[in-house]
Amino acid sequence: MEKSTMIPLDVGTARNRNRRLALLIAASSYSITLLYLLYGGTSQGKQWFRSLIPNDDSNGAAIILLIVFTAPIFVASVAAILLLKDDGGSREENSIASQRLFTVTFVIVPCLIFFLCVVQRHYTTTLETYPDRGMNNYTNGTNIMEENEEYNKKITAWRWDLLHHISNACAITGLVAFANLLIPVSKHSPLVELLGWTPQEALLMHKYAGHLAFIGITLHGFGHLIHAWRWWTLFVGGSIDELSSTQSRHWMEKSFWRGLMPPRECWQQQFSSDQSTHLDFGPGCINDDVSCSCEDFWINFTGSIGLIALLALACGSMNYIRRHHYRVFYVVHITAGPLFILAAILHYKRTILYICPSLLYYASTSVPVYVDSWLSRRRYKNGSKIISVSKIPCPSHQRPNGNVLSIEFEASIDTMAKFQPEPGSYCTLQVPSLSLVAHPFTVNIVPGQANRMRMLVRQVGPFTTQLVDLLESSSTRQDETSSFTEEKKECCDIESQSTFISLPKMHINLYGTSSLRSKQIYHHDSALIIAAGIGITPYLSLMMKIAASSEANCSLKSVTLHWVCRDAGLVRFVHEHYFAAIQDKFNVGGGGSASIRIITHYTGSDNEANLFNYGLEAVHYQIDPQEGSPVQSSFYSVSNNRTLITFLSIFGVGVVEVIRAGCIVGLLAICIISIVISTVSYMVFNIDYHTQKANHMPLSTGESYGSMTSCLQQAQENTCLNNTFSYEFHAKGRPSESTLLSSLQDSDNPGLFLCGPSSMMKQLLSYLSMSNHKDTAVYEEIFEV
Repeated sequence: MEKSTMIPLDVGTARNRNRRLALLIAASSYSITLLYLLYGGTSQGKQWFRSLIPNDDSNGAAIILLIVFTAPIFVASVAAILLLKDDGGSREENSIASQRLFTVTFVIVPCLIFFLCVVQRHYTTTLETYPDRGMNNYTNGTNIMEENEEYNKKITAWRWDLLHHISNACAITGLVAFANLLIPVSKHSPLVELLGWTPQEALLMHKYAGHLAFIGITLHGFGHLIHAWRWWTLFVGGSIDELSSTQSRHWMEKSFWRGLMPPRECWQQQFSSDQSTHLDFGPGCINDDVSCSCEDFWINFTGSIGLIALLALACGSMNYIRRHHYRVFYVVHITAGPLFILAAILHYKRTILYICPSLLYYASTSVPVYVDSWLSRRRYKNGSKIISVSKIPCPSHQRPNGNVLSIEFEASIDTMAKFQPEPGSYCTLQVPSLSLVAHPFTVNIVPGQANRMRMLVRQVGPFTTQLVDLLESSSTRQDETSSFTEEKKECCDIESQSTFISLPKMHINLYGTSSLRSKQIYHHDSALIIAAGIGITPYLSLMMKIAASSEANCSLKSVTLHWVCRDAGLVRFVHEHYFAAIQDKFNVGGGGSASIRIITHYTGSDNEANLFNYGLEAVHYQIDPQEGSPVQSSFYSVSNNRTLITFLSIFGVGVVEVIRAGCIVGLLAICIISIVISTVSYMVFNIDYHTQKANHMPLSTGESYGSMTSCLQQAQENTCLNNTFSYEFHAKGRPSESTLLSSLQDSDNPGLFLCGPSSMMKQLLSYLSMSNHKDTAVYEEIFEV
């Protein structure tokens, strides 16, 4: 029987003290960044920050940017790794009520203030050069007209010069937002753990920072394109003086876009040994008074490439692409993202100083995990050990042949000891015969199996559809007439239908989170969980943990789960494999002091309301469970010795290389250093680790949770009650918001946990804001990521 362990009071107090100290250090270090964003954009602020560096230091600007953006992230990360060590996931309730509010307050607003300060500074500077009319007492009307024409030209040039500065300010603001872009999406991120966010919740900060970076850099690009278009139009119209070099005129006379492509002479000079010759291509790249050089054309060219890559990245990040074409989303990210970074650094050398925090943080936390995963796949070439695969029929109007796959896999001893599936925990599934891209799915425990985990995969996008087709094409169906008896059909045993398949090789990697939701739920006297469709998966393991809990002095008194689902096959599968197990766990463990109420709202067709219909049972695939190796969790976690040493090595050496080399060499140094150190770390720390993992658990024999037929029959009759455990099944369509939120009325400190389509969650939150339960704490799981 699973029991939740009580943490001694002094140990829990020490852990909370360490967490508060880490938050204090992080807030103090980030205050330097805030000071720069709120004050450094002004003229006085810029002079003050420059005064901190000696005048004779040629790298003064680089040092300032590293101190302002990189140093705070480094200090906060090291503090989180050290002080959260052995934290065990213990934490107080997250004091940040909304990740959206945090992101807007500490990222978006400071960046916008910085932008306004920079624009104001440039406006004040350019105002000093505002053209003076200087009219003389001309009596000749022709002279007055010439004077006015000359003055209008100066005014126009002044305005375009101001647009030039504003466009550059937009780019700097976008780069400042980029300084935090990759922190939320890093693996085992210590800062995300310190803030008390799940990886899915941290994605919100990534999206907001990405939107700001995209808007700022795009405005910069189009601002300069407008300036270049104006100049080219003037040239074609003959408003610009004739150039002395006919060779220089050749590229301009063809088209505007030739101004974005370096002329042939620049390419020849770039790849020749003699680059001392200065090529003059006439005015127009910057303004009408400055001649164009090859460097100006390279700036235009790299800027255009970066803008195209950024637009591709934005299109590939749309919700529909990410949800239904994850492979496209992934490929665009790993190609357009690095291309944009490379082009941006070539376009503006100081770009590396702005994006350095994100790159170093990501390289220090995620690259070791990827190297670890890749080397493990090379070591265990047969893939992960899959125990069973079942296909749950879930047809709908949009997907008449829709299914949900249940994939059970074996995990190692160490993995089961330290990995407890929670809302936010997920695994990545890679099937080399289908795609080299690893797709993320929620992971859960398998009730009654000591060393198994399960993922429920809905057939939605191309990958899941191809996976189902691959299993079907490799299957050999048994003769159902000989293997099924009438008695088996009546009870609809889920093991009745079996299909032999040749299972393709699968690689599974686990990425967990600390016990955030299981801690937060115990801060309330009443918890209301509302899930829709496949959104039930994040809460299955959590409900098992609550049912098996032995804490008798906790504040949690009741847990109500509303599950709205239209897929009869999925309802039946979850009922049999989880809800019945939750009831048995509750009966055996006593359920602690919390009563549990589970209500299923079936919204499918009426002819499927009887879950005993033949054809709704899952198809169990017969496979060979001897192939593959047990799934192992990553050697890295949010805070351990491996993480600390690897983080310090990659981040520290990377900063030194950026200062020493800068630009492209610094970028390449970050990539090479992170891979080399990660590989060395894998080899040094895991010599004995693999030997220990080889001795994995034998397969558990499992537990019996009662017959499916009796439990479901009692559920449909609303009579499956056991003390403070109740189970109800309704086939009356989708319930109203008031019905779903009714259990909040009798609670003094309720908590609302949501996972479902964004439209459903918005309706519930809108209804909640207009009701008498505005103070309800809301915890959302990201359903469409």
